[in-house]
Amino acid sequence: MNTPKSKVFVYLRRAQDREDRQQLSIEKQDTQVKQIIDNNELAPIYLPPEERSAKHPGRPVFNDMMDRVDKGECRYIAVWMISRLSRNPIDGGRVIYALDTGKLLAIYTPNRVYRNTPDDKAFLAIELAFAKKNNDDLGVQVKEGFQAKRAHGQYPGPGPTGYINAIIRPGERNIVPDPARAELVIKVFQYAATGKYALKEVLNFAKDVGLRSKNDCILGKQTLVDMLKRRMYTGVFKYGGDEWHKGTYEPLISTELYDQVQVRMGWARRHSSQPATTSGRFYPYKGLFLCGTCKFNITAYTKPKKLARGGSAEYVFYTCTKKSRSIECKEPQISSKDIEIEIRDIIANIKISREEADYCLKLLSKFHLEQLKNRNTKIEVWEKDKADAKKKLNRLLGMRLENEITPKEFQDYRAEYQSTLDRTTQQLSNTAYDAKTWLELAENFFLRLPSLVDSFDKASEQDKSKMLLELGSNWQLSNRKVLFTPRKPYDLLINRTSNPNWRARPDSNRRSPP
Repeated sequence: MNTPKSKVFVYLRRAQDREDRQQLSIEKQDTQVKQIIDNNELAPIYLPPEERSAKHPGRPVFNDMMDRVDKGECRYIAVWMISRLSRNPIDGGRVIYALDTGKLLAIYTPNRVYRNTPDDKAFLAIELAFAKKNNDDLGVQVKEGFQAKRAHGQYPGPGPTGYINAIIRPGERNIVPDPARAELVIKVFQYAATGKYALKEVLNFAKDVGLRSKNDCILGKQTLVDMLKRRMYTGVFKYGGDEWHKGTYEPLISTELYDQVQVRMGWARRHSSQPATTSGRFYPYKGLFLCGTCKFNITAYTKPKKLARGGSAEYVFYTCTKKSRSIECKEPQISSKDIEIEIRDIIANIKISREEADYCLKLLSKFHLEQLKNRNTKIEVWEKDKADAKKKLNRLLGMRLENEITPKEFQDYRAEYQSTLDRTTQQLSNTAYDAKTWLELAENFFLRLPSLVDSFDKASEQDKSKMLLELGSNWQLSNRKVLFTPRKPYDLLINRTSNPNWRARPDSNRRSPP
């Protein structure tokens, strides 16, 4: 007589909610769980794949499974990895308690079986605790990633209406003007700045010119208000805190246009005192610096002065706009001459000798040759994956034409194979850039360093502003001092005498890049 097989719940959980990204994950889990079932001669009870994260309690499929375990319907669970069951202490405790009370006899995974024994329950508790810690670590890493992006002037989130998220260069993402909406956003700001129209009329104008939200929906009144009040369109942003950051993305409007909209729409008051003159002149550091006290913009004005010996002269001053209603800002103004002295001192600390630059270039050339050798191996793998994805797409289309699979199955698998095809195509197209362009950029960097101060002195006002954006972000004026966050790799060269890691040393691993 055949012995009846023990029933086992098959629990599968997606890591994300997006089905096109997780089809392979579910397939991998299902394959390994089937192997467990065959090896242990179990009778599987398949549950729907869990669509929610295990970070918090409240997963419907998990709760239903544990309720059925409590009722004695099934006393075994098969799962691809123990972290699929729980990443929070409440659900983890429920699983351990079910083992402790005998309602759950075993949990099967590819690596081991957890039963109602002191050792197994201890190991289970440790693994669930590590799953919880890993989840917490990921949260910290995401926050640190956002902080790093903010420090480098990259907008760390979905771009608002008028912008799209894009890859600026390999390893760097930011927002860029949306070709379909950026000009329309500018027109709406200009229309609102005239002061002739109420909010309803501005909304009708936005609809007439065809401005729609990023989700291609008709703009609502509150959506329009939020857009017109967003200071980030001027090139500065605040994300996840009260600190303002100077963005490296292209601003859509000027600070003056933004201020006019706030005043004309009745959202801000006019300042009683105005600078002597602010129009008709380009100020290289206006819009670049923020106030070190209140984090609002630094503006500039020209002050004429009659000289005792006859004639006149003009002096440029930079000062805080003092728009904060919660902070009484007392930052003093600073002359353009004093700002440039501060900046010049900063640039003077970012230097290396010509001999050191030549040494670094030799190391880079050697490293470049090694990278070229390794690149060919990667290209073979990417080309194979690309060819496999094409074959699978063609086979999938044939199966759909013959009605061997449903439309939903076709869409699910097509999204997976198309994602692989797009990824490998992008990798193959980027590899030429990675292998050739990065060396040119690095060579240009080291060739410029020895004469960086001279380049600043000879640069035009427009080029000086661009040069500062290249050197660092988060530029601030505090008590007539210039503060900033240096970008990589300039951060390694500032005060390099106290930083021994700026390049490979005689006693270090010379294969390391500088």
